[in-house]
Amino acid sequence: MKPPTSIDLSALPEQARREVYDFYLFIKRRFDIRAAGESALLSEDSLADGWLGQTEDEAWKNFQ
Repeated sequence: MKPPTSIDLSALPEQARREVYDFYLFIKRRFDIRAAGESALLSEDSLADGWLGQTEDEAWKNFQ
């Protein structure tokens, strides 16, 4: 059985339609390996700003 390419959600309440759409986005991202890799690369610089700073070194100096 081939899944439908579109379905009519108009009979569902607004909240249910939002949940279906959120689930669709979750599944889409889960199977889009390229997007997952891009997200990791895009966040690398912003995370490095916090992790590599002097403030972070100060905060962890007692744990080394």
